[in-house]
Amino acid sequence: MHALIRRTKRDSSSQGSLPRLSLAAATLAALSLVTEPASLCGDTVEISGGGHVSGKVRRLDDKKMDIVAVDDEISVAIPQSRVRRVVSSDKLEEYLRNVAIAGEDANLQYELAIWCATNIKDNTDAYKRFHMQLAIRFDPEHSKARAALDYVKNEDGKWIRYSDLQRSRGMISVAGKWMLPEAAAIEEIQDATNVDSKKWIKEVDRLIRVAVRGGSKGDEAIASLKAIDDPLAASAIAKQLLQSNHNQRLKRLWVEILGRFHNSVSVEALVRVGVQESDHVIREAAMEELEQYGSGSAVATYVNMLGSSDNGDVLRAARALSYFPKPELAQTYINALVTKHTETGPAGPGMQVGSSSGGGGGLAMGGKPKVVTRYLENPPVLTLLKMIEPNVDFGYDKLAWRKYFAAKLGRSSGDLRRDP
Repeated sequence: MHALIRRTKRDSSSQGSLPRLSLAAATLAALSLVTEPASLCGDTVEISGGGHVSGKVRRLDDKKMDIVAVDDEISVAIPQSRVRRVVSSDKLEEYLRNVAIAGEDANLQYELAIWCATNIKDNTDAYKRFHMQLAIRFDPEHSKARAALDYVKNEDGKWIRYSDLQRSRGMISVAGKWMLPEAAAIEEIQDATNVDSKKWIKEVDRLIRVAVRGGSKGDEAIASLKAIDDPLAASAIAKQLLQSNHNQRLKRLWVEILGRFHNSVSVEALVRVGVQESDHVIREAAMEELEQYGSGSAVATYVNMLGSSDNGDVLRAARALSYFPKPELAQTYINALVTKHTETGPAGPGMQVGSSSGGGGGLAMGGKPKVVTRYLENPPVLTLLKMIEPNVDFGYDKLAWRKYFAAKLGRSSGDLRRDP
């Protein structure tokens, strides 16, 4: 340590080595106590590399020095680069009083740890941990201190660190979370996949901007887009198909590219296009791709939409399901032949003047919203039923359709019973 010793009064009694540090200051050094705010009006200076000096502290920022008045005659100048921290005498005294009171009482040591967590601003965790450890030293079964130190009881009722318990179960710690190695590997792959997917979003956006400008470079950009065969580009292509207002040519290209990627991202995008896209050419192109891969997801999504309160959803779903007619869904189709839809209309006038048949007049109160219930026939659903039973047509008569399929099922069961 390079410190400048300056005598304020010439006195032979002041010569020699600096005063030895008190026991309290030594304890302070061992425990790495708290820092006073930047004004540095504390009484104990901890020096990086070891050692402490006690006294009144004054900071000279322009000279990057801290002056410690050890007593009335001696001051020590310490470069600020060598000062690790400064400790307030008031805080130190309060802490030492609490230490003396706590003694070997586990509960008081636990409470002192909580006090440190609230009142000590620097190296707080070290203080808290130190006194929690004292608490369990004096009472090994102190459950609160054990929990604060991340201990749990194992199957044998013995205290063990949670980290050790998790490792014994084959878990590993990843970014503060415990997981199986296999799950960690999957997450790592997913993270890398997300990074690559984001790169593709930027690249596709760039290629589209170049393509829009036209010219030879525009043709090259279109060719690059057509050549995309990396499944990690699915999110970027799906984004263009679902969120961008492209012409039919580009939409057809997006559908074609997504059809190459047999993954959940591409299937989800094509399923949505099947009911959301206003251009029937693009809808049909999406359905054709789903017929090759993803029909199960498409059917599950569209069947669920048949129960929608929005009749438009019912019609769109039935239209999309015509690409995947399934006899086993006959009862679902029958239920959706005619659907109930309730709408709440605007409220009437708040007050109306009326007259009775006898010529009397009066005021009629209105203002209540009108609830209208409608039962709507759904032609695309009837088309579905005719697709699975081309020689039968009961129109929108649900009961007739149910009887027909019940009788057909009964005949099939009888045939199975007669098999040798």
